[in-house]
Amino acid sequence: MIKRIPTFVVLFLCLFAMMILSIVLPKQTYSENENKYLASLPDFSLRSFGNSSFETKYSTYLSDQLPGRGTWISAKSVAETFLLKTENNGIAYGKDGYMFPKFQSYDEDTYRDNLESIHDLTQVASSPVRLLVVPSAYTVLTDYVPDSLPCIDEKAALADGISVLNGVQIVDTWSALQDAQHDYIYYRTDHHWTTYGAYLAYLEYCEEADLEPVKVDFSTAGTATGFLGTSYSKCKRVRTIADTISYFPFDATLTFDGKTYPSIYDFTKLTTRDKYAMFLYGNHAESVVESGDGNGKRGSLLIIKDSYADSVIPFLSNNYATITCIDPRYYLGSIQELAKGDYDDILLLLGFENLSSEGTWVKLSF
Repeated sequence: MIKRIPTFVVLFLCLFAMMILSIVLPKQTYSENENKYLASLPDFSLRSFGNSSFETKYSTYLSDQLPGRGTWISAKSVAETFLLKTENNGIAYGKDGYMFPKFQSYDEDTYRDNLESIHDLTQVASSPVRLLVVPSAYTVLTDYVPDSLPCIDEKAALADGISVLNGVQIVDTWSALQDAQHDYIYYRTDHHWTTYGAYLAYLEYCEEADLEPVKVDFSTAGTATGFLGTSYSKCKRVRTIADTISYFPFDATLTFDGKTYPSIYDFTKLTTRDKYAMFLYGNHAESVVESGDGNGKRGSLLIIKDSYADSVIPFLSNNYATITCIDPRYYLGSIQELAKGDYDDILLLLGFENLSSEGTWVKLSF
């Protein structure tokens, strides 16, 4: 019994120190490593306590605000590697170094509301509206996904929801992406598609919108190596294969927050963890890409998007003189009023997970 006391005392002191640190240390609102907003202390009410929602939110809060969270994730990854575990912190390990975020459920009411909001937008839009939904990597890279990974059938869920989308032209990318699944179309360490995957989707959009796509040679593309994305940040997998980002030096300017930049790429981001933010300088509520008239370009495109679109827009700058980019997660104005403007085309481009789970897309109804 006496021999156990030191171990107990050390454990108690560690837990006590963690509790004190969690109280006195400033709370983080955003994790750059995990590229996500962290949970804040939930409001307590008898109702939330009674239906267990307070406990769930408080547990998430404690996990997100754990002192040294990144170090604990790394330590857990090392331990689980030795135990031959095939996942960590919601990330499943696939073949050839691929990491797949586990997406096993979504709120059907949120999904339905978002689809109805898209329909509402088409009723007031002054231009044709097209919808391009980006499938998650696990739905496409079927030869690389672990056999035991239970995830949502996104293709079936989208097909089921299309009945709500009367008047919306669907840009189907599933077949083109699946045919190329053995090519490098999704990053191994990040949830986004690669520039090549984005280009395949761009080709499908051009066919749907009757545009002449720009021809590119990926062997001549600029590259940036050493990219470790959001999936890696969540699991800190041992023996990770870093990703490579490709880009093309298209002649276009980017304007946001009242300032114009001579390039659509922020190369300073290549020295940071989130190298994907080099495309369009990361996420902004509203930005405008301008590439000049000529070469058979259409005048303008309104694109309502999430970050999947950031690697597609450089290609689209070869087809539109002006591209207005709106991210509903940050935009505070009326998107319906924007859609009434003088645009040649309107494109909604977002990942299925955002469409089915992110409530901010109901803004399209206002």
